[in-house]
Amino acid sequence: MTRYGPYAETTPRGQTGWLDGARRPVPEHLRLMLGHLDGVGKYTYSIWRATNPESIIVTRKDTGDTFLQAAGSASAMTLEIRKPGPDGKGRLYTVGRGAATGEATILIPINDERAVRVFADEVFSADDAAAVFTQYYETGTLAEPFVFRELDPSFVGGPQEDEVLDEGRRT
Repeated sequence: MTRYGPYAETTPRGQTGWLDGARRPVPEHLRLMLGHLDGVGKYTYSIWRATNPESIIVTRKDTGDTFLQAAGSASAMTLEIRKPGPDGKGRLYTVGRGAATGEATILIPINDERAVRVFADEVFSADDAAAVFTQYYETGTLAEPFVFRELDPSFVGGPQEDEVLDEGRRT
C-alpha cells in the first residue's frame, strides 16, 4: 500500500496536505513555508504526524496527539509543540532556547484579533524556526537545547488579556 506521510502540514494559506519532499527537499520546503508568515494575513504554519499515512487525502481532522506549529511573522514568531506531559496526556508548550531569566517579553500577533506575549528566547526567525521544524520532522520530537513552557490552551482572550504572561515552569 502506498504511504503518503507520515507528516502532514497546514500552510500559511490554510491548505492542508502531505509533507513529502516531492517538489523540493523538506528542509527547504519548511523554510519556504515559514518565510511566508507575514503577521498580517498569514500567521500560522503547522506540521504533525497524521493518523493515517496510507490515505491519499489528509485533513486537519487527521492531527494526532503531537504537532509543531509556528505563529507570527517570518521575522518574529513563536513556536508551540504539543507532546505528552509527565502524566502521559498531551500538553501544549511554547518552545524556547534557554531558561527564563526575567528578560524582556515580546507581543507576537497570532491572528487578526489575538497576540501572545513570550520571552525573548522564545522568539524565532524563519531561518531559526526552519531548523527546529527540520529536527521535529526528522525525529518526531524536540530535545536539548530547547526548553518548554507549558501553556493553558483553555485560555481564550484578546490581546490585552494575553499580555498577562504565563510564567509557568519550564521543563
